[in-house]
Amino acid sequence: MKRLVCILAALTSLIAADASAQLLFGKNKVVYEDREWLVYEEDRLSVYFYPEEEELARFTLGVARETYAEFSAWFDYEFEEQVPLILYGTHHDLKQTHVIPNFISEGTAGFTEFAKGRVALRATGNRAELRHLIRHEMVHAFMLAKLARVMTDRGIFDYEGPPLWFVEGLAESLANEEPDDRAHMIMRDAVLNDRLVPIPEMWRIWGSFQMYKQGESILDFLRAQYGDRAPALLLEQWWRGRHFVEVLEKELGLGLEELDQQWRTYVKRRYFPEMMRRRQIGEQATVVARDGTFDTMPAVVDASGELELVCLSAREGTISLFHVRAGRNGHADFEQLVEGGREADFESLPLLRSRLDTHGGRWVAFVAKSGASDAVYVYDLRERDVVEQFTVDGATEVSSPAFSPDGTRIVVSGLDEDGWSDLYVVDRETGAQWRVTDDLYHDTHADWHPDGDRLVFASDRHRPGDGRHGLYEIEAFGRSPVQPLVLSSGEDTSPVWSPDGTFLAFVSDRDGARNAYRYDPVEATVVPLTNVTGGVFGPDVVPATGDSTRASLVMTVYQEGRFRLYTVDAEPVPGSRPTPAVQDLPRTTATGAGIPELDTVPVPSEYEIDLGLDIVQSVVALDPDLPYGSGANFGFTDMLGNHRVSAYVGTATDEFNLEDLNLGFTYTDLGQRWNRRFGVFRVAVRQRLQSFVRVNNSEVRTGGFVGLTYPFSKFQRLELTAVGRHLDRAENEVFEQSDNQTWLASGFVSLVHDNTLWTWNGPIRGMRANVTFGETYDLFDRGFDRRTLQLDVRRYDDLGRRIVLASRAQWRGNWGGDQQFFYLGGPETIRGYRRNDLAGDRTTLFSQELRFPLIERIALRFPIGPFELPPIRGVLFNDIARVDGDFNDTGWIGAFGYSASMTLYPPIVFRVDFVRRHDFEAVSGLDTDFYLGLQY
Repeated sequence: MKRLVCILAALTSLIAADASAQLLFGKNKVVYEDREWLVYEEDRLSVYFYPEEEELARFTLGVARETYAEFSAWFDYEFEEQVPLILYGTHHDLKQTHVIPNFISEGTAGFTEFAKGRVALRATGNRAELRHLIRHEMVHAFMLAKLARVMTDRGIFDYEGPPLWFVEGLAESLANEEPDDRAHMIMRDAVLNDRLVPIPEMWRIWGSFQMYKQGESILDFLRAQYGDRAPALLLEQWWRGRHFVEVLEKELGLGLEELDQQWRTYVKRRYFPEMMRRRQIGEQATVVARDGTFDTMPAVVDASGELELVCLSAREGTISLFHVRAGRNGHADFEQLVEGGREADFESLPLLRSRLDTHGGRWVAFVAKSGASDAVYVYDLRERDVVEQFTVDGATEVSSPAFSPDGTRIVVSGLDEDGWSDLYVVDRETGAQWRVTDDLYHDTHADWHPDGDRLVFASDRHRPGDGRHGLYEIEAFGRSPVQPLVLSSGEDTSPVWSPDGTFLAFVSDRDGARNAYRYDPVEATVVPLTNVTGGVFGPDVVPATGDSTRASLVMTVYQEGRFRLYTVDAEPVPGSRPTPAVQDLPRTTATGAGIPELDTVPVPSEYEIDLGLDIVQSVVALDPDLPYGSGANFGFTDMLGNHRVSAYVGTATDEFNLEDLNLGFTYTDLGQRWNRRFGVFRVAVRQRLQSFVRVNNSEVRTGGFVGLTYPFSKFQRLELTAVGRHLDRAENEVFEQSDNQTWLASGFVSLVHDNTLWTWNGPIRGMRANVTFGETYDLFDRGFDRRTLQLDVRRYDDLGRRIVLASRAQWRGNWGGDQQFFYLGGPETIRGYRRNDLAGDRTTLFSQELRFPLIERIALRFPIGPFELPPIRGVLFNDIARVDGDFNDTGWIGAFGYSASMTLYPPIVFRVDFVRRHDFEAVSGLDTDFYLGLQY
């Protein structure tokens, strides 16, 4: 299959000649449902939504109105155009967005896109969380627009923006009236455990949650110490410096080191007193696994001997389900049961959103994304396999499955497409389902009372505006009134009954930190079970196993920047006193507590496709069939990103003229499961010199194409492409066609698989495969018929200790009168040979690389601050290849050696190869090659 033009711009999908617009590999964004979109439009705001979430859209519009008025005054800025907010009812809907090409991670709640200033949001069923998200993302929109206006007014168009900690810290500082419990948890832990990262070294925690929270703390300090609008003044004076440090010094008279010292003193004064009234978790509890960094949501399997449980963990690189046998002194045996993120049924397992549950020492209930929605799975520990799978009717996202005491039913919290969260019960034997709650409150984390008739759950129904939850009880089989069990001024959540019903364990931040508590149903009182400096998540009750053994809890605890599993006796903290379970709190309605009640609501209009320019990019194209090429790409998209138009203009020669002009135009529709592409092109190819034969391959191909792509899942897809074009080839001294002008029709089909797991240093586990078959017909029977077949399989094996074995097998061949070549040679294929030095009708390539850590850290310090280079990895490689054809037959050849490789930005690497060539008889001397490009 001949590729005539390679477009490197991310937003374009130009096809030239016989190539597909899709990449050779790569995962898929799957659009499971073609939605009809509506728009609320006002002078400065627009809200895009689908009909099912109209009530949520009105809430979003109300919050956006209030937020716009507040932030326009704070930033001293008015938008000339609308701020577009695009609302998705669930996180799974957000994952399907094409506003940006990136995949949306489990931890991403929303984002602000740069090209059009689009704000994408997702609901969780918790209006307070959505309010915070709207405010956070609108800070980004205002900051980007304000900074662009300031610099444009000064005629400055190439400038360095604020550091990421400032960008995200400002968004959090303005979005929150005060830091929430998780912000305090992160900062308290960092300060008390000496993990606070200095401001000049914030690059060390780039993109982490700690960076967000440290940034928020720094911006809170700036606003408190130097005036509420001090960050806005920095943005207004951004033109005065080349970077943040200069602007800070000129505007506030602060050096970065001085700011760091003042801020660190500020947070120490705030959090050091906590050491007087709280204890480290090691003083109160016993660690289950010391080596854990992200072990969460434990559920007890058996406590008759050594503790046996299941949990979610990221210790294998993805969030996966593990079976854990606790040992002594913090040593535990972890066995992976289900790996997340590698196949369609378990596309992803939620982070801290969903708990696990077990029954009878055998069954494990967990949630994973499968297709468009979550599914509930039941895993059999005896069979070591998933034995049940079901979805919840009407619920897209599902959380925290819990078995009934007899194991016949499972209760879950489900988020419907309207964006509201309620409780559902599923009968495992009959498949019957019913909705227990049906209202606008956020109901979650349900558990069964041991009597099997009642459910306890967390809900914000007493204060829906601020999103804080209390604990409630409801009859599981009917619509009995909801009864409060535990209400406080804090956040009370994650309830779980002891098997004998003597107490209810839960998590609360009522004293300023997330701790475990115990509710006594007889006395209707609450006592604390822990008093940690970090935070407690997802407890489960370990039942008493004898007269001398008391009940305890197993739970996730955040401390020292890690989520680890601990056990603690279910006994009150020494010196604590019981308090009433239900405190006298003012009740608010759904339209109170800061939830805006709109006096005017615009009439929604139907969404109309309006393409706007996203990208103008110069392009240098390198391609096996083009020695060089240059030009420009223009990319246009609509507001939702589903409709894309790309245009390309350029030349493959160093002298621009009309005869050598290359043109391409492509329209892509990504709004449906079947992705569609249509386009036209003109490609001119001029003379090329091969090492084995002089080929005058001067020709012009003009035509059009139609492409269809169907993703079966995130990991597999089918691609179909049809191309029709006119061929005008100059006289050729090698190929002997009877006529050098004709019309060609081609069809191509590809199957693509990719489930690789990537880190910064490249893929570490999984497989990628591409099988492509193509047939070209000469419509005038002038000898240009051709058939092509390509096979490419790559496998990555994680050998532990960050050592990876990467293997590649590739075979390409074509047959027919329209002679085309495949090329080998160079650091991308077989090292030690010049790039594309080997060509033939059929090529075979085998490569293996053993990749291992070489230099973990290189840090440089400059006057403007420190800079850390990416790690350097060592590579031992072995390449074997063969080229066959009418004009070239190399026999088997090879190359081996070692490399030093640095990932600049995945998958782009800079590599130095030390290589020896051979033909399986003689070995050459040592050569050195330098390579900048993609890592296979």
